[in-house]
Amino acid sequence: MDPWVLPALAALVVWSIQRVLTKAALSTLTTPQFYLLTASLSLPVYLPMLILDPSPASAFVPALGVSLFMAVAFGVTTEALRRGPIGKVSPITGVSPALTAALAVLLLKEQAPAIRVAGIALAVAAVVLLGYRKGDEASRRGWLGLTFASLLLQGLGAFLAKMVVTGSGPSALLVTSASVQVGIGSMLLHRSGGSFPRPTTRLLRWTFVVLVLAALATIGYLWALSIGPASAVVPLVSTSPALAGVVGAYVLKEPRSTAQHVGVALGMFAALLLALSG
Repeated sequence: MDPWVLPALAALVVWSIQRVLTKAALSTLTTPQFYLLTASLSLPVYLPMLILDPSPASAFVPALGVSLFMAVAFGVTTEALRRGPIGKVSPITGVSPALTAALAVLLLKEQAPAIRVAGIALAVAAVVLLGYRKGDEASRRGWLGLTFASLLLQGLGAFLAKMVVTGSGPSALLVTSASVQVGIGSMLLHRSGGSFPRPTTRLLRWTFVVLVLAALATIGYLWALSIGPASAVVPLVSTSPALAGVVGAYVLKEPRSTAQHVGVALGMFAALLLALSG
């Protein structure tokens, strides 16, 4: 087993738990509060990496560029979801791991054995099925263009992250991305008139703990991306909604459609194939 597999799998598990807890925490926190909380807890975790695994100074400019790029991608994705029906927006944007994998194979000349190709295909199918919702929700003009823009931005952003962390390590990207998120989150929270959340309840205390663990998992993910093939690492971690679906079904008692049950099964199988491909 290649060394990138275990940290990628750890990120898959921790981020899946984070998704479930996020769903519960957002019943008491606003989106700006949660966004700033996530960034504020992550940054202190990332800062020691500058000493433990320092990146060269030349890595910080491209890292800042990728961080700003991903901030734009987040904004475009959010606006697409606001304007359009989630049953159409989510499945389209869920194809982004396949775009990242294709770029890695074509531009970085990564090998794509049959087991990895199958895993990528199943991972994309799983994300599409998990994002699918029935219904004819009213949509505003322009959502389709924003949705395809989100697909391109997310897929290209993950590929650019691979380019930045390869050779220089994840430290520069970790610190710059969290710093950008703190700045944006502070602005959003100020505009909303909200206050910074405090761990006053059991749910919020657990939220704080899991967000710190998620930050540690992000370090492992970017380290895996720096040494492993993007065509395997990105699709593997993108199956986290499938594992979160299993946890959420039991913990939050959420109903699941047939398509989502199939998506969960495909996602778990895809993760197995992608891990074996390493």
